[in-house]
Amino acid sequence: MGIFKEDLINLGNLIDTEVEVKLTPKEFREVYPDLEFVFENGLLRIRGSRRFLFLKRSFELRGREDPDRVYTVKEFETKDFGVYVQIVSRDGIGEVLKRKGFSSEGDHLRISLLPVFKRTEVYGSIPDTFRERLKPTRYRIRDGFLSLFITVTK
Repeated sequence: MGIFKEDLINLGNLIDTEVEVKLTPKEFREVYPDLEFVFENGLLRIRGSRRFLFLKRSFELRGREDPDRVYTVKEFETKDFGVYVQIVSRDGIGEVLKRKGFSSEGDHLRISLLPVFKRTEVYGSIPDTFRERLKPTRYRIRDGFLSLFITVTK
């Protein structure tokens, strides 16, 4: 198929340029339907419920932003990226870790954001040739959304 002139121009404009993508609780809800994500300035609350015999008991896991802790995995079949959130309150950590896309590393919760990012309009407007080159650089938790800053690598 080849590389077109427009692709080279766009690639040159995208490399070393950070783009802010706002991920809303609605997009998180589509990926993680049984969890509620609440974003406040610098604080993430993950709410859900767990079953105990015939009763449901709610939990709230709280995490503080660690803006520069992001990860990218580009293995043969696995492509993923996300963020690390410093755990403040461990209530419900076991329930959250049972779900795909979450893992714990020390006092940080690792959250996969690629499935959430794929639901945004920004992802739909990125040419297919650049999608594999996306890399998160940092993130911020704002009031009502999570700002993910991404760039295109060479």
